[in-house]
Amino acid sequence: MNTDKFINYSKEIILQVLRKNSQELTKASEEKNEKEIEVLEKEVLPKYEKLYLALSDEELKKKTPEEIQGILKIMEDILEKNNFSKEFIEESMKKREEYKDKSGALVVKRLFEYSIKNLKKKKTNIYKVLTPLLKREEQLEADLKEAIQYDDEMRISADIVDVRDEKRELLEQVAELDAKVFLIEKDIENKWKYEIYGTITQEELEKYTNYKK
Repeated sequence: MNTDKFINYSKEIILQVLRKNSQELTKASEEKNEKEIEVLEKEVLPKYEKLYLALSDEELKKKTPEEIQGILKIMEDILEKNNFSKEFIEESMKKREEYKDKSGALVVKRLFEYSIKNLKKKKTNIYKVLTPLLKREEQLEADLKEAIQYDDEMRISADIVDVRDEKRELLEQVAELDAKVFLIEKDIENKWKYEIYGTITQEELEKYTNYKK
């Protein structure tokens, strides 16, 4: 087995394992099985994600045939542990190649990209409210310095408190949106969360999604 074929074969094994465990995570979430969710999210999926990313490293192509054989043995152990046959993996590889321009992976990736665009739009809308609010806070602080009467100081101070409360809420929303964007961008960069759908067509993915609804 040449290096390129070995990498594609190994990636397919890991992608199928990731897909299988992602489905188990969905099931555990539906059943509210917190223990299973924790194991899958913190142990199983990160472990196989790390393996998948390692298989994408260009350094892998520099491995010796002996080193490749050692890694292949690990892949075959994973294959057996997950009850996948070599024939299933080879068939999945064929489907991935056949569907590459019309696969479910493309749909999911576009959904990720759309989500980022939508989140950034929400952030822009928040800043449309936040920017004048910051200017108002600055003006109130200036007014407070100029205030002479006690009543004026109390009124302006109360206004500043209200403005800062609103500012804090808006900044928390921005931080939450930034965190979501970061996670989705990481998913796009790591690829596997959409590549696991690369062996089904867009039509098959749509039927599955409609069924789940």
